[in-house]
Amino acid sequence: MGRTSKIINIIIIFLFSTALVNAFGYFRKDYDIFDFMGMSGMGFFMGFGLVVLAAVLFLFVFWLWMLVDCLKRDFKKDYEKIVWILVLIFLHLLGAIIYYFVVKVASKNVAAAKKK
Repeated sequence: MGRTSKIINIIIIFLFSTALVNAFGYFRKDYDIFDFMGMSGMGFFMGFGLVVLAAVLFLFVFWLWMLVDCLKRDFKKDYEKIVWILVLIFLHLLGAIIYYFVVKVASKNVAAAKKK
């Protein structure tokens, strides 16, 4: 990892930890850490926003992982792949959850049964 990446990571970690600590009441006084920016009382919302951002990022990565898995997987019939890709694109997160349980978990169970 380069020097620039390390600096960016340190800044992101600092901002995230400051907002998170502030959101959960570590700085309980008449001010919070965001008062110096003219955003009085924004500490809770900043911390909550970072938690939501992390959750959204995780869900997007999960959706992308399911889409890549679908593109790489060999299905028994050609139209199955097209249908699953359309399901993943149009239903987004719901489609990814359905794909995970219907295809990915089912294929793991079949592979485990074959080993026994």
